[in-house]
Amino acid sequence: MTLFSPHPLVLQTAYAELKRQAREQPFVLIGTPGSVSARRVKGQSFLYRQFYDPEGGKRADYIGPAADDDAAARAEEIRAEIARTNALLDQARLLARGGYVRADSRSGAVIAAVANAGLFRAGAVLVGSHGYGVLLNELGVRAAAFRTADVDIARGARLDLEVRFADVLAATTLGLTPVLGFDRKIPPTSYSTGGRDGIRVHLLMPTSGDTVAVRPIPELAAHGTALPHLRYLLEEPLEAVALGRESVVAVRVPRPERLAWHKTLVAQLRTVTSEKRTKDLHQAAVLFAALAEQEPATVREAFAECPAKKTVRRGAEQVRAILEQAASARAVDVLTSALR
Repeated sequence: MTLFSPHPLVLQTAYAELKRQAREQPFVLIGTPGSVSARRVKGQSFLYRQFYDPEGGKRADYIGPAADDDAAARAEEIRAEIARTNALLDQARLLARGGYVRADSRSGAVIAAVANAGLFRAGAVLVGSHGYGVLLNELGVRAAAFRTADVDIARGARLDLEVRFADVLAATTLGLTPVLGFDRKIPPTSYSTGGRDGIRVHLLMPTSGDTVAVRPIPELAAHGTALPHLRYLLEEPLEAVALGRESVVAVRVPRPERLAWHKTLVAQLRTVTSEKRTKDLHQAAVLFAALAEQEPATVREAFAECPAKKTVRRGAEQVRAILEQAASARAVDVLTSALR
């Protein structure tokens, strides 16, 4: 069993250039890039952006009267962004054919809407399996990426902005609504499109205790699920880029060494039969294996700041077994050294 394989240098270089270009986008288009065209209504010409939304429906966003200077200028901005997006997507498709991870259309729309609202610039972090997929790309390695219908957005400290999270999600055009629990007095922290194949968006935040709780996020006019040990994961996040089928989005993600230790810890907090436990351990092993080749010193440094070390050490034995099965001798050595 091979945990990962490195991407060719030419693809890693292309990814680095794509990341630079993605950071320069003034905004990210939701849905396919589409085109700008004029429609005549009762003798007057009006400008629209025509595109397909993340669910595959045909849409037309009104820009304004063609004779209006402001509308014409806005139409030119959108045309420029359509051209930029198409160029980015050409590169993203090339990377995807080489094994780079891409988000599906609906997840990509959520990530794009969060970016457009300024949450990533303000300090929000993309975590969960989408964050892991972004990190595989960032490390320049190909490995099994787990498909998920969840998008996890975490906030470590108060964000330097004020925006209603419900309005952020409305911009996705997906019809996301709050997920209500059995106790209607507890505010929702997740949003869903509903249905068996629906997508879910989760708001997460750290707590200083050991109990999962629901806490307000005033600057987003929303609530988040407060999780133990999450603060460790969110410190010193990386700037990266999320590749999507319809967009390429500049994001923030956890540092790979912190995510590896955090997944090692979280796996021990799940039930033994949980599928997510197996996923966490495997993802931790992949990250440790890649870091052992690229930045082995960061593994020890991150462990020094890791919480609940006794629990982490127990999980590390399970990760080490995966590494040994994969014959990742160097990763076993790096992990063993870090635990001393």
